[in-house]
Amino acid sequence: MLELIKNYFSHKNKLWKIILIISVVLFLLVLSTFIWRLFFYQRAQRGGDNFIESAQGKERSPGYSQKCAGCVRRLIDGVYVKPEEANLPPLAIIIDNHPSARPQIGLEKASLIYEAEVEGNYTRFMAVFATAEEISQIGPVRSARPYFVDWAQELNAVYVHCGGSPEALVDLEQKNMVDLNEFYNGQYFWRTTDRTAPHDVLTSSANLNKFLENKKITSGDYSFWQFKDDSPANNASTTKKISINFNHPDFKTAWLYDKTINSYTRYFEDTPYLTTDNNHIIAKNIIIQYVPAKVVDDKLRLEMENVGIGNAIICFDGFCQKGKWDKENYQIRTKFSFENGDEVKFNAGTTWIEVVRPEVDVNY
Repeated sequence: MLELIKNYFSHKNKLWKIILIISVVLFLLVLSTFIWRLFFYQRAQRGGDNFIESAQGKERSPGYSQKCAGCVRRLIDGVYVKPEEANLPPLAIIIDNHPSARPQIGLEKASLIYEAEVEGNYTRFMAVFATAEEISQIGPVRSARPYFVDWAQELNAVYVHCGGSPEALVDLEQKNMVDLNEFYNGQYFWRTTDRTAPHDVLTSSANLNKFLENKKITSGDYSFWQFKDDSPANNASTTKKISINFNHPDFKTAWLYDKTINSYTRYFEDTPYLTTDNNHIIAKNIIIQYVPAKVVDDKLRLEMENVGIGNAIICFDGFCQKGKWDKENYQIRTKFSFENGDEVKFNAGTTWIEVVRPEVDVNY
């Protein structure tokens, strides 16, 4: 470097001086890039980025809880975030699970997911998002059912859907919920050309944020669960597989525990359940919630007794334990407790609630 500077002053030729100046600038750029990369490598070594290995390569562990300076737990899932991101408005989006709707888009980024039966023994998802992360596509968005409305109401969530059963649409109006129905708000949705109707309706976080801005909704208003940091099992007696045998062969589901990330990966017929971007569906907590249901019309639509008290199985940290669920009324958040009465403290990260009828076969 000193030699370059010396040559600069010694040469009278202007072309040589220009070449020397360019050489000095390139040297400084290379040096600054090296220092910058070294800084982030040391930061990652201290755990600042907390990456995990997976079948997809390097993916961020779901619900990772690195305690950054000044961060607090996000109310919906207990993940540490900046204070201004801790209580964003929940968006409860009804996601299609018909075989023609697979693979879903953006489902792996939800903080809380309910899976429950609809007519024909099919299942459908209600995915709750409360994140500042930009999600370019979410869907396919599908129609409302009354019990999904109930679970959204306990979160005071914006209910995002495309049509619905008559009972669900009446519920949304009577309960005065913030209702984003594609039928009347098509500007926040679009129909993709690579899927057939009715499995073709998509939305995005940008569109949903525009809706929140127009409605002047800036924060959530709901009671929240208790969360903790990971404490994975230290012995071999873990529950390695959870099987939920819904009453239709296309909807039988399994969750496999992976101790290396202390999480559960969703499977269908021994194959990982992937979203459009080939991302795995991974959860920190699995809840089996037993809810009685009955068919109520000639369309085989269901009514679920999701207010009251019932049995549950609570799974995290590699173990499954029997428990209870308790929901006093439609406005109150469902609480989960162990058999001794202690309220559950969930791992920070995605929670997946499998709502099953008592007669559904569940193995763990």
